[in-house]
Amino acid sequence: MRTRIDICRGGGEKVAEMGRKLTTVFNLLFLILFLPVILCIGLVGNGMDYYDGMKLTTLLPNQVLFGMALAGICFCVFLFWISRKMPMGRNGIANGILAILFLLLYFVNVRVAGEIAFLVPWDIMVVRKIAYDIANRIEIGYFSYLSMYSNNIPISYILGMLLRKAGEMEGYSHEAEFIWLQTGCALVSLGGMFSCLTVKKVTKKPVAVAVAFLVYLVLVGMSPWKIVPYTDIYGIVFPVMGVYFYVCRRMTYKTFLKYFYMGMAIAAAVAGGFIKPSVYIVLIGIFVMEFLHFRRNWRLIVAEFLLAAGLLLASEAFKSHIIGEIGLDFNPEVEASWQNYFYMGLNEDTTGGYNSEDASIFGEFQTSKRERNEAALERAGERLKERGLLGTLYFWLRKMVMTFNDGIFGWASEVWIGGEFPEDTASHTPWTQRLRDIFWPGGSNMGGHRTLCQLTWIFCILGIPGLCICAGKLREDYGIFVICCLGIFLYQMLFEARARYLLVFLPLLITAAVCGVEGYCARAGDFIQRKVAASGRIADIFNKYNRKGTGV
Repeated sequence: MRTRIDICRGGGEKVAEMGRKLTTVFNLLFLILFLPVILCIGLVGNGMDYYDGMKLTTLLPNQVLFGMALAGICFCVFLFWISRKMPMGRNGIANGILAILFLLLYFVNVRVAGEIAFLVPWDIMVVRKIAYDIANRIEIGYFSYLSMYSNNIPISYILGMLLRKAGEMEGYSHEAEFIWLQTGCALVSLGGMFSCLTVKKVTKKPVAVAVAFLVYLVLVGMSPWKIVPYTDIYGIVFPVMGVYFYVCRRMTYKTFLKYFYMGMAIAAAVAGGFIKPSVYIVLIGIFVMEFLHFRRNWRLIVAEFLLAAGLLLASEAFKSHIIGEIGLDFNPEVEASWQNYFYMGLNEDTTGGYNSEDASIFGEFQTSKRERNEAALERAGERLKERGLLGTLYFWLRKMVMTFNDGIFGWASEVWIGGEFPEDTASHTPWTQRLRDIFWPGGSNMGGHRTLCQLTWIFCILGIPGLCICAGKLREDYGIFVICCLGIFLYQMLFEARARYLLVFLPLLITAAVCGVEGYCARAGDFIQRKVAASGRIADIFNKYNRKGTGV
């Protein structure tokens, strides 16, 4: 007769098996969606028929860079394998070394930012003007831009308060606006720190941490995007921070620490979403992972849900407080909704990027948000119907190749010099000119930097699928990375897309790539062990046969 304990245990095993099957489904879905994009980037590259304005020119074609990146993946797998028994060392020492490295990166970046800083137009220029008004306590009044793109209210307020703080600091040696660059450089270093800490926590391999640091140094540490005070850089630490704390929560057995790390993970994801709403993908990813094991963790999940709901309500309340504090006359009827971004994400002119003709829908429907959303969905449906199923799939493929085929994430296509920096912070030495030749739009040496970044980025996108091929406990550990990467991919595929939107997720994507290389290494190790075991069995059979033949 089965006891109640046996029944509960059997039910728990069924739930766990269901969770494993769903994890496999997510892995397969991600591979089905992402592998064609990788192949098109490697084999076709700029030959893909997407919007020409988003194509990146490098010194070497993608086909050559693809081969070099593939060789780099193989070398790293070999390196991970031969160093698999290398101890991580004391945790405090390793963390201390990382802290020193990223502190040095901060100081170097601040100096470089001072040499290459210039004013960037479009949204950033608008936000800059609003921030000055906030800093000077000038009421904003009605400003249609902030009503349409309300996601820029928090960043405008943050920049305004930083500007005010710098102006009030005695002895501050720079123009107050320089504090924006310093803050951006600090967040870049923090993002790298959490990226390396996550790799260290999951792989426990010093070589993997070193690779993560080098990749981060090229793609983010050296990136000129640090001079742009906007949501991409100001939100860059939060996705990887949320995943890091979630990994800590999964790897601890102490109840108090489980709740603490889970609270930190959710708080980081909500804070990131407050600055840049796309970061809510990480919050969704965390809950998806938790619901895969609902029966085992249901008490924790209930607490997580209540905390997330409370923090989301608090963030909305704080946003309302900001609107009142800055004197903004906010009109919710012209606020952009997901329907507008979905409609724009299907346009052919820019292959799903920003399109001014699609944005004119705000002018058509200025008094009714509901009517505008209905019109946006209707027009989006017409585009889907006109393309048909195969045409839509091919459109999304071209759109994703456009999004992921840019190792400098829109710096060449979205950035131009809109004016000089308010204070002359450059030293005007040969060093200044060399840096500007590398990083300024139209610089004479941009090609080398672009090529290095493109090579490193292709290395990353080749490494990420390794998350999906590992087995056992490693697959469960990497589940959060797979779900977050899948969420990032679907977000770009379904809505308005551009390479710059990947920038805020770069520390997380770099972490996923290095862990994916470790997944390749683990799979290669399993293959070698099976071959060794098989050869051992063959040797035993051969020895037995010889003993029989000799009468021994």
